[in-house]
Order: sequence, then C-alpha cells, then structure tokens
Amino acid sequence: MSAAATPLSVSASARRVLVIDDEPAVLKVLGIVLQRRGFTVDTMSSAKDALALIPQKKYHAILSDIIMPEMTGVEFLRELRRHDLDVPVILMTAGPTLDSAIDAVEYGAQQYLLKPVEPDALVTAVGRAVALGELARAKRDALAGGGRKSVSLDERADLEAVLKRAYETIRIAFQPVVSLKSKSLLGYEALMRCDETLFASYASLLAASDRVAWRPLMARTIYQRIAASCSELPDGALLFVNVHPWDAQEGLLTGAEAPLEPLARSIVLEISDRTSPAQIDSFANGIPALRGAGYRIAVDDLGTGGSGMNSYAKLAPDFVKLDGRLIQGLDTNDASARMTRGIYALCRELGVPVIAEGVETAGERDALSALGADLAQGHAFGMPSATFVPPKF
Repeated sequence: MSAAATPLSVSASARRVLVIDDEPAVLKVLGIVLQRRGFTVDTMSSAKDALALIPQKKYHAILSDIIMPEMTGVEFLRELRRHDLDVPVILMTAGPTLDSAIDAVEYGAQQYLLKPVEPDALVTAVGRAVALGELARAKRDALAGGGRKSVSLDERADLEAVLKRAYETIRIAFQPVVSLKSKSLLGYEALMRCDETLFASYASLLAASDRVAWRPLMARTIYQRIAASCSELPDGALLFVNVHPWDAQEGLLTGAEAPLEPLARSIVLEISDRTSPAQIDSFANGIPALRGAGYRIAVDDLGTGGSGMNSYAKLAPDFVKLDGRLIQGLDTNDASARMTRGIYALCRELGVPVIAEGVETAGERDALSALGADLAQGHAFGMPSATFVPPKF
C-alpha cells in the first residue's frame, strides 16, 4: 500500500498523527513532511504533555523520539499502553541500544527508526502504521470477550467492498524452509496473497473479515486453495500454514469439511506469539484433536509477541519461528546478534527447533550459521512462488 493510500474508511484528511520530539527543528521538519503528504499533524515537545493530550483526540499513529529529558520515548510508550493498546507508536533514535530495542518490542512499538529518517521512509512507516492501527482496532473489537462490535451500515459497506476484492483474488505462494547444516529442504510456508494491497498478511485479512462475519469463509477459502495447490508438494516436505486460534473449534481444521485434514501429517499449524492469552487458551483446547489428526504445531513471531513463554507452555510446539525483524542486519548489528543468541540458547534448553524467518542476505545466513542455527526461511533461499521451487543455498 502506498503511503498516501486510505485504510478502510479513514479519509486522508482524518489520518491524525501526533509527533513528539524535544528538538524544535526536528519537530518542525517532521510535521511539514507529514502534512505535505496529507496527514493531519499535531506536534508536542514533551511526552508528558502528550499523554495529557491523547485522551482528547483520536490519533491514528504516534511518532516519538526515544531520548528526551523529561520522559523517554520508551517510558511514554509504557504509560500509553496502560490506556490504549492499539494506537501504533513509531519510535525514533539516533543512538539505538539493546535495552531500548527490547523495551520497544515489549511494549508494542510498531517500528524502530534510526535518525535521521529519510522523508519517504518516514511517510511509508507512518502510512503503514495508520493502516495496521485501524486493523488492530478492528481485531480487538471483533475478538474481545468473544463478541463482535457492531459496525455502521456505511462502514460495513466499505469493509465488504474491500473484502470482496480480496476474496476474488486470493491465491497461495510457497516459500522454502531449509536446513543450513545439511543444505536440504525442510518444507514450505504457504503464504496468502491477494490484489487488495491493504491485506499484506493473513492476520490482517481475517481481522477485517471478522467485523462482518466473513472470517470463516475467508479461512476456508484460503485452506481450500492451499489444499488444491499441494499435489506437487515434494515427498517428506512439511507445509507451514498460518491459522486463526478459533479455527480448531469451528470445524475448519478437523472433520469431514476441513480442507487441510487429508494433508494433516505434512502440515505444521502456525499460531502467532502476538496472539492474546485467551486465544492461546482457545487454541490449546483443540490441540488433542489436531495432533490426533496428524498436525504439528509452531509458534510464529517469537520474540515480538506479548505472551512471553505463555504460548510455548500452553501449546508445546514442535517448532518456533523467530521473527524476521530480529534477523535483519544480524551480521552487522551486535545488539541483534546478542538478542538472537539468547533466544537460541533458551530454545535449545527447551529442546524445540528454531526456524529463523526473514533471512534476506548471505551475510545474515552466514551469521546464523555462526550462531549454530540450522533451520531458516527467507529470500536468501527462495522467493515466494506459485509452485514448489527448490531452494537455493
């Protein structure tokens, strides 16, 4: 989605952004750049003052410096999350540290930008944050307490029009998952693709679908298209499939009408580490039936979710997948290397295989090998494709 695209029913002029920075010159430049790209911008030089302002206005994204004298950006984020779980926050700093990166992840920062930020990168990041923030609110409204928040007729029409375009163009791409040590294929991840650019992921599509009760239809359609594409899956290869935590109890994964059950012994079901504890519990209740059918389980996005080891303890996964954001620049970023090394050490103690996602470069691949890592996925081994293309090493 382009930075100027409108997420769902949010008009360009209504995309209100709050920018916080104690340097007046930086604050002015950031405000001008965003205003020129169609955002409505408020600027504040104090994070404490910003906290008082936020309840009075609806912000679609917040951009904050980290290093500020009165209250740091991480302290601001921590306090904000006591009251608003959904508004996307982008943190900026000229001096990144391991602690600030860990804290940013822990409290749900949308992105972590290094100063000076290029204007195009800034606008892209804020535009993406606005869109994802709207979907986060939609998802929380739909799933909180197991009920759905009603939507207006106008909003429903907007959602259904967007979802119809997505539904008509759903297709599946497959990306290799490999063993670095043996230079062999472990399997493929099935990735949802569609022509509606707002929905870059399965999770974002389902969050919007749930608001108009389309989620089971979308999920079943995706699973049907995965199953229809698997006749050429190489012998012995696993297929990693992202699933919603309620799918297990809605007859979408087991039973006569479940499209994937005939392939269950080849399939690893991925549940995100960002999934809420209540949803983890819901999925865990269905695990005996899933394992009985032959499915294996993976926890996805390890290292970026808020559930800590809750998902691991409840699900006892066969694999965990390390979020690609922790792999970016692994060969050049000492902080990333230390964090990744710690996660691998913990998972070795627990005896669970780790798959590193988002391995884009030869340098990142070699840095993983140096850490003793084995399983990996990313553009370094193959781009997502409509067919099962052999990996490259």
